[in-house]
Amino acid sequence: MPAAIAWQQDGLPAKIVTLRPASSRERAEAIRDVIDGFRQLRGSVHRFVLMFAAGTETPAVAEAGDAASLQPLLSTLARQLDTASFARRRELKRAIRDARRLEQRRDAIFFDTLSHDCDAMRRTAAELERIDATFVGLCVEHVLEQHRHAPAAPRPPLRRAPQTATVTAASPAAITTVETHADAPASP
Repeated sequence: MPAAIAWQQDGLPAKIVTLRPASSRERAEAIRDVIDGFRQLRGSVHRFVLMFAAGTETPAVAEAGDAASLQPLLSTLARQLDTASFARRRELKRAIRDARRLEQRRDAIFFDTLSHDCDAMRRTAAELERIDATFVGLCVEHVLEQHRHAPAAPRPPLRRAPQTATVTAASPAAITTVETHADAPASP
């Protein structure tokens, strides 16, 4: 039964009737999980775009990506993939396609019929997590592969810090102090 609040305003009876019951804790948690999932997915796609942009002279992509929604980021990533040297191209294209599908589902989640279906929201949150993990895994794998094939930078020679030792020798006539340095030539 909907809750009602009754009062009088300007001598006329007034009543507010809630049309929907108060949200349950489970529904609120499911909504939070879906929103967090989209936020994490968007962040992962943005990092992927930045990774591909790092090798090119397109800083505008990185700056625009901070405010861009998921669809423009996915489009940018798909364009970058066409010119990038990426070993698992097929898997990344599939992940982009799945993320686009989930982006379209986002608005539907908050329609009346689906917004009260906690199971559907939990499934969506789980799928968002799976797609996000796919993007993260592909990105990390690509970075590791790039580092493995990159020429090793020459390492600077190791230098030891100078070591100072103080030796004091006592004789009846005088006390003599001698300092030696480990990297100084030995004197006869």
